[in-house]
Amino acid sequence: MAAAPIVTFSSIDWDYVWQGHQEVMTRLAEAGHPILFVENTGLRRPRLSDWSRIRRRAATLASPGRRNARSSFGIEILSPRVLPFPYSSPAVALNRLVLGGPIRRWLTRQAGRPIVWTYLPTPLVHALAEQLDPVLLIYCCVDDLPASSDLARAVVPSENEMFRKADLVFVTAERLREKALRYRSSAELFPSGVDYERFEAARVNPPDPPAEIRALARPVVGYVGGVHRWFDVSLLEAVAKSLPEVQFLVVGPSTVPVESLSRTSNVHFTGARPHEDIPTYLAHVEAAIIPYVRDEYTASVFPTKLVEYLAMGLPVVSTSIPEVVAFNKRHGDIVEMADTPDAFAAAVRRALKPQALAARDARIEVAKHQSWSARVAGMRSPSPAIRAAERSDTSSLTPALRS
Repeated sequence: MAAAPIVTFSSIDWDYVWQGHQEVMTRLAEAGHPILFVENTGLRRPRLSDWSRIRRRAATLASPGRRNARSSFGIEILSPRVLPFPYSSPAVALNRLVLGGPIRRWLTRQAGRPIVWTYLPTPLVHALAEQLDPVLLIYCCVDDLPASSDLARAVVPSENEMFRKADLVFVTAERLREKALRYRSSAELFPSGVDYERFEAARVNPPDPPAEIRALARPVVGYVGGVHRWFDVSLLEAVAKSLPEVQFLVVGPSTVPVESLSRTSNVHFTGARPHEDIPTYLAHVEAAIIPYVRDEYTASVFPTKLVEYLAMGLPVVSTSIPEVVAFNKRHGDIVEMADTPDAFAAAVRRALKPQALAARDARIEVAKHQSWSARVAGMRSPSPAIRAAERSDTSSLTPALRS
């Protein structure tokens, strides 16, 4: 039997910072599933400041649609042209018509009923899923979406309904599983993983260092990923000023103001870089950091970068966000935890000492067991407990994902 086609509704765009969305779909494509990756259709209600963007988006609805792009992994990517009013019934109805057409045209080229795999639990996804009549509806909950902003809290009723309706629910954090279990009998925990073989190759045979690193004095402490509202800019600024002998390299796009941080002489920004280049950058730093704020949203965040750092054997310093704390307890305090500027700076100093660097084999061993291949294999074969707990009319459908 041919592998079932998968229509994925993503909460990020394909070319945004590489995360589990792209990793999971890439591996499912390699397993033979045709994939249509529908980029972010919107989560929060618009602000008045968004009006110019709304007018541009509305104008595109009447223009010829962009052809689907195809990633280097053979995945088709659909950039949606929708009105950015995710909780307006008229907008949802119009968006369903506009977006439903290209999805159905893609499905006519595939064999069999689709699997709908969504990272978004919005009314538009509910409407499209009902229209597509999937063999399986999977909600992959990777963030506490209502906590991401005040305007995103409107998604709560729709997400609760998704928890109830989905045939399978996958989560990346224990707190997300607890939330899901308020509305269903089971949810499967799959934290973010690492493309271990690719990071190992860069660690064992490091490529030449990128120009940004060659120009820096040693030691270099790295951060990879987005500089977003949960990146503690003020913390890193204070730490960098207290450690003038350490160079801090930030590899990733910035979506918040970083002017004060960029003026700090030993903090260096590369901007966005392709994910395939990340192992090369990490191969040429001495330690790595996760300077996240602690709030309602990050209480449910498991940073993908954590296991990538460990796969490179790097000492890691992180703020004490709950999922990293729990990971640390499971793996013998392998991560340095600190929350104040003084404590964080002291932890960075310890991470750069020879005894911390000597523990690299233990860090690598932990990362070996966090591979994306193992994560996706588990997703393709949900546990017997989940299958037994699902409704009898849908539990028999789970082989579609394994076919």
